[in-house]
Amino acid sequence: MYVESKKDRVTVVFSTVFKDDDDVVIGKVFMQEFKEGRRASPTAPQGLFSHREPPLELKDTDVAVGDNIGYITFVLFPRHTNARARDNAINLIHTFWDYLHYHIKCSKAYIHTRMRAKTSDFLKVLNRARPDAEKKEVKTITGKTFSSR
Repeated sequence: MYVESKKDRVTVVFSTVFKDDDDVVIGKVFMQEFKEGRRASPTAPQGLFSHREPPLELKDTDVAVGDNIGYITFVLFPRHTNARARDNAINLIHTFWDYLHYHIKCSKAYIHTRMRAKTSDFLKVLNRARPDAEKKEVKTITGKTFSSR
């Protein structure tokens, strides 16, 4: 976690390592929705997400870079760092990584459930379209027909 304090703001940057490519995609979508949700609350801190490339605050550091690494930046203004709001802002920033990965796991589980339901529906359609097997009469060597019980 990288914290930079300036006179008019505090910048908090932390990285997250995604387990696979699906997590990267879901994480990007989640952060886009998170940025859109900020519009509903004008007092929320600015949140930025960058994938692969570290933000400008980390350019001259030896930060890890890779295809599965993302960087989340929060810019906290004086309204977030005053004595009354500081503890809440710190708690929310500290739990954001868990919040992000929880929602990635939930999204993957939801998508998996939907895919299984669709597969089940497609199998039902295929089974209904299957032609009925013709019933064969099974006869003995003497010509008698077997009867099913």
